[in-house]
Amino acid sequence: MIMEIGEKLNKDPREGAESGQQICCRNPKCNQWALPGDAKKVYKSCHNCSFLYCSRECRRYHWERHRKACLHSRASNLCRQVLAHCKDDLDSQRHLSLLARKGVISQGRGVVRVLFRSAEMAEGFIRNGFQSMGEATYVRWPDLMPAEMGLELYSELLRLSTLYKPENKMLVYVAICVVSEAPSMGQPPVRWERQLVSRCAKLKLCKTVLTELEQQLSALQQPLAVVAAPERTEIIILTFNTGQGFLNINRELILSNILDILSRRGVVLHKHYPEIFQRLQTYIGGQSDKFSPVTLHPRDSQTGKSFVCIIMRTQTNSNLIKIPSATDGGNRVTTIDVCSPMPSAKLDDDELLKTTRKTVD
Repeated sequence: MIMEIGEKLNKDPREGAESGQQICCRNPKCNQWALPGDAKKVYKSCHNCSFLYCSRECRRYHWERHRKACLHSRASNLCRQVLAHCKDDLDSQRHLSLLARKGVISQGRGVVRVLFRSAEMAEGFIRNGFQSMGEATYVRWPDLMPAEMGLELYSELLRLSTLYKPENKMLVYVAICVVSEAPSMGQPPVRWERQLVSRCAKLKLCKTVLTELEQQLSALQQPLAVVAAPERTEIIILTFNTGQGFLNINRELILSNILDILSRRGVVLHKHYPEIFQRLQTYIGGQSDKFSPVTLHPRDSQTGKSFVCIIMRTQTNSNLIKIPSATDGGNRVTTIDVCSPMPSAKLDDDELLKTTRKTVD
């Protein structure tokens, strides 16, 4: 990177060098210089700007004098660009407007603070827009910290906080964190420090956001409509116990009763749920010792309403399964022991449910 000759060049004894063709170390107490090609290879640049130094030591020595102008120059310029982009980018304007308006309504006057953890992140936002926006939060004016932004900006924000019209304006405060080498004449390790460079502006609120919020507030002011309580779901639990004392004759009853109870509601198990039907046949036939609980969500052909059917074993030699009840959610729960020898297939629905219901409404 080629730099113009510094002011000290006029005092440099090497005035015979061709004008504009030598790079001087920006440390005013150093007399080193180099041709542009050599300086590009050897010289050390400032982390934040284009100042060149012949060595790290000169860069560190000059930093305390150079730092304020350096950091403020680059980051302050980025802050201005960020604020301009917040004004022009519709997605960013909408997001910040929503934060500002909701913040005013819930917390009172304040500012929208947009923090970028590095200058590179701020540059990313300028390039990419809303998707690369920094951390945006709403801050009440009493919570602003002068140590973060400096007394001058703090005073300006306080003044604007009392003057702006929150109905159609918002205050946006942009802060960029710059990490730089701390001034030190000592030996490594090098110390680094963080500094926030900030700017603020008063921007217009997004009209779309204002319209949407007005509609929401109007809806809240309307009388509350009477909302009907949600209809409780009917749950039928078909249980059987194939533990000790289980007889072969009961196997036929289990499958027969399950098929019959479901068919009364228009559910044909082997047609509508063939995989579950096959699993039941395999288990009832003694070809498998395990049957995990299954849950169906069929629709009653008589009422047109959906219901839940759970088919499960209640107890084995090694574990006990808890049966749901009406207290598990306020639903209508009916439990039927399909292993029972009673001729359930000959009963109508009302009589069957009356004699087998464990839990009612």
